Amino acid sequence: GKAARFGMDTYETKLNRKKLINAYSDKSPLVGIMLFREDMDVAVYSDDGRALVFNTALLQPKTSRTTQGVGCMNLKPRRRLVKAEPLSEAQIKNLPRYRVRSLPAAGAILHEEDRGEEQLSFIEE
Repeated sequence: GKAARFGMDTYETKLNRKKLINAYSDKSPLVGIMLFREDMDVAVYSDDGRALVFNTALLQPKTSRTTQGVGCMNLKPRRRLVKAEPLSEAQIKNLPRYRVRSLPAAGAILHEEDRGEEQLSFIEE
């Protein structure tokens, strides 16, 4: 449930390398990487059906690209983050329910209309 924010200047290499090493912290599995030039809203989802929406301005920029990050979602034991995406791509309709003002937060349980899943049905002719 952690997120990190750092500038592209941390990826500048001092030598002429062909392969970039230590691009991110490998202490936990990577869920997603997003490139943004200005602050934006991000939606994160956990495997227990919770969602959280926050603005990237809440994340303080880090100087090291291998940082563990800061907690953005409080997770119960054995739970993990499964997806992170820009809010513009999310299917969330009731936005105020999931938005937080400070991090870390527990998030809210997703309602059916916010999941973005549609029930398939048969059409009788």
